[in-house]
Amino acid sequence: IMGDDHDEDFEVETTSSGAAGYENVQTSTIKKGSYMLIKDRPCKVISVSTSKPGKHGSAKCNIAATDIFTGKRIDEISQAHATVQKPSVFRKEYELTYVDEDLDDSIDVLDETVNESVSFKIPVEQRNAIFEMYETLQGEEVVLVTILSCPCKPDEVKVEKWE
Repeated sequence: IMGDDHDEDFEVETTSSGAAGYENVQTSTIKKGSYMLIKDRPCKVISVSTSKPGKHGSAKCNIAATDIFTGKRIDEISQAHATVQKPSVFRKEYELTYVDEDLDDSIDVLDETVNESVSFKIPVEQRNAIFEMYETLQGEEVVLVTILSCPCKPDEVKVEKWE
């Protein structure tokens, strides 16, 4: 038996899931238009339908969603009380400063909030259209791009629009 002089304070370490780029939520709280991770991919929910609990089971949620980076449809069936991950998705506008002509699929943009240049590797299918616009307007107008990103997939971005 330990005496009072051997008592130790124990601390339980907890980490915030925000560092991983997502938070844990109950499946039943997912709504149309929200984001969730399906098969380790950040997706935007298109529709959610919930079935009633059966004789020997719990309610199920049927979720249809699209991958925010590829646009592919992904379907998921999950128990309504199960825990799923809801990713943080960020949309930010930048000034396009450079498109690499060597086809390495990267662009340089100016982040005006911190006044520094940032590079993004962009999807190949978007590169040609952005490069053509950049070449056409270079020096005449400022080209703005809106970048969609998710901390849980730091190597992937999508250029949502350019003007």
